Amino acid sequence: MTISQTLRRWLAPLLGGFVFLFVLMICLLVRTKTLEAGIAAWIAESMLVKPVKLFGVKFILTLLLPFYLVASLSLWGLALAWTSLFKRNFSKAWTFLEGLLFSLSAMLWVHALLWWQVPSTLWLIPGLRQLPFFVIFPILFLVSVLYPLLWARKQAFGRIKATILSLGLLAIWSATVYAPQALPRLLTTARGGNDQATMLIIGLDGLRADVGQAQTTAFKGVAYENSYTVLPATRLLWHILWGGDPLYYTVGHAPPALEEYTGAQPLPLIDRSAAEGWKPRFYIDDGGTIGLLGRPTSFDDMVMPAPGWENFVNSNLSASFPLFAVWENWGRAFPTTNPWAPLDGGLKEALRLGRGSRWVMFHSCLAHQPIFLRRFELQQLPNWWTARPGELEPYSARIQVTPNRAEHYDTRRDPFTAYRIRMSSILKAWEPIWNGLDQDPHYGKAVRVLFSDHGERFHHATEKIRLAGVHGFNLDPWECRVMFKAAGPGFSSAPTTRSESLSLLSLRDGFLKALETGKPFTPEDLEKAYPIAPIRYQVVDTSIVTTEPAEYRRMDLKKLVKGTAIAPGGIWFTQYEKPAAERAEDVSLAWGEGKQLKVILPLKERGAHLYTYEGYELKTLQTLSEEQYKDEKQKMIESLTKQKMGGFTPKGQ
Repeated sequence: MTISQTLRRWLAPLLGGFVFLFVLMICLLVRTKTLEAGIAAWIAESMLVKPVKLFGVKFILTLLLPFYLVASLSLWGLALAWTSLFKRNFSKAWTFLEGLLFSLSAMLWVHALLWWQVPSTLWLIPGLRQLPFFVIFPILFLVSVLYPLLWARKQAFGRIKATILSLGLLAIWSATVYAPQALPRLLTTARGGNDQATMLIIGLDGLRADVGQAQTTAFKGVAYENSYTVLPATRLLWHILWGGDPLYYTVGHAPPALEEYTGAQPLPLIDRSAAEGWKPRFYIDDGGTIGLLGRPTSFDDMVMPAPGWENFVNSNLSASFPLFAVWENWGRAFPTTNPWAPLDGGLKEALRLGRGSRWVMFHSCLAHQPIFLRRFELQQLPNWWTARPGELEPYSARIQVTPNRAEHYDTRRDPFTAYRIRMSSILKAWEPIWNGLDQDPHYGKAVRVLFSDHGERFHHATEKIRLAGVHGFNLDPWECRVMFKAAGPGFSSAPTTRSESLSLLSLRDGFLKALETGKPFTPEDLEKAYPIAPIRYQVVDTSIVTTEPAEYRRMDLKKLVKGTAIAPGGIWFTQYEKPAAERAEDVSLAWGEGKQLKVILPLKERGAHLYTYEGYELKTLQTLSEEQYKDEKQKMIESLTKQKMGGFTPKGQ
């Protein structure tokens, strides 16, 4: 056989990988084109912008395509080695067609196994999403083994020999699925150090107060049942906790504003802790959520799965590429949040990398929408195998809930059910880790906080049908009431609950006190700082998810999405038309005290509406004058700025 013939043959498994990736990309493209409404549809439109397209092409050419080519080649290599044990000289005599069909069979088999692990991801596959699960999986597994069985029969192997050959093929192909879940991760090098932790802060994105309290009754420490965020937006909240100006960070949104990359908005507590040798370390399993890439900061260590905006690909688009997803969980710098990610992987890695630092922080986005339930989670739904994957995909906008869809709604589709199941799964995975921290030589003497940055709201499109969860839209108890539990020095180790009002601003102030005294903050520090919790935010248009009694002064959501840009290297940002000070003229306000939350939304014409909630129940709706609204804004400014971060001047300012 000539060299050219040999090369041509070895193009077969490469072609198999290319074809399979091409099919997956076609599925993604069809999926993107058929998105009906909501943020996902607007983001899909943004994919047509040149920088985003260039980023996508680079991601495909440098990561996805090489991975699938190597994977297909490896799967064929395993098949070739195994089948050669049953047929002499097969390693030299196989044909191009055999190489192609074996590689395609292998790719389908491993993806079928991964879909079996997370069946709900099949709603991303056109055609299959319309079939019941009990039909899909027999078809997938049968088609994937069909060619190997026909090939073995063609070779006139006996029944026993053919069975052993086929089962062996499936076993070695399956190893490529389970290997990254069993092999030790390629660990990021820890920075180390000899200090014991003084503060350990663990955030779980979107954990509502009611759901969090119900799922953490066995967690050691003190739970504060009336805790409130400063605003329902992750990146902005963390920047305030790091000492960032709350008057600036309560009028932004998810992407960083362009001026943040210049260092004009310092993070005084991080700067101070670094200057005093605390080695502040921050870890996150979806770095796109915070947007620190390219920012001048003083973190001793800051690790995420991938640089910048690429994290969104890990967290969202990886669901369309299962084999890539399961291996990226093993090979990334930090565990990711794709549907196959281990639920305890990020927390364990953050604790490992944090050893030697006095201030360790971790934020997890494992419950980001949409939630793709795993098979063990789907088993909590009645007769899940009779459902079609498409019936589990939540509606994200009111316009999707047509009368016909409402009439035939499958309650297994309820996104709040999926949310509660996923939060329960995460917290069950974390429980033994959290409860063992008091015996940990590095973290045992630290004050330990488990909290959420904001809640999650599931708007009703009808009395029965809820839409997919959202946050960062509005001020209400669903988004503003948060989970908060503290353990360690000064806090009861037995699971207890307190009813005092608590603002996450008191957590920020506790950081400052710890830096000033060298000791952990106390329950009194948390409870006395803000007896009435201040909340401020530049809310966005909610028309896609609900109707409201009046027109309010809001940020146009579609305009915000369209105004977000991606720069080379994965840096992403928004360039606002108005500076923060001007946008604050129309800011929304809220005050949390005990179970009561008062929300003030400025009316478009003038004046404001005052909503009063008791727990999650709306009690009253009143109208305020413009003057009353201005008075409330001034009270809010005074409340947000009463703590000056010790007058510390950041380096370089």
